[in-house]
Amino acid sequence: EVTYPMEPPVGGDHNPAWLNCDGVVYEKAVPNVNAVHALEHGAVWVTYNGKAADADVRELASRVEKTAYALMSPYEGQAGAVMLTAWGKQLTVDGAEDPRVEQFFTKYVQGAQTPEPGAPCTGGVDG
Repeated sequence: EVTYPMEPPVGGDHNPAWLNCDGVVYEKAVPNVNAVHALEHGAVWVTYNGKAADADVRELASRVEKTAYALMSPYEGQAGAVMLTAWGKQLTVDGAEDPRVEQFFTKYVQGAQTPEPGAPCTGGVDG
């Protein structure tokens, strides 16, 4: 078990098993320690809480499902309605239509911040 200074976490110690992140949309919250390992592999993690509009959740889920090195899950403890997280990077948006969503994916999916570029997003564990 690891305590992170922010939620969702943007990096740090993690479980040896990564969370499958090849366009996977999880219906339930996932373990931080596995999600952080997916971030290390270059994934973008989209999280949302109960304040997020259903239409935004559906649109973001569709975006994630089309993206290798992306995952999505609910995260009730976070400050913003929708948050995008990559290793060492995080963005809060109000909804799926925010143009920064596409910019975040473009810049950080397997981006320069990735500690283990090319590491797999399959063969890990499911939340």
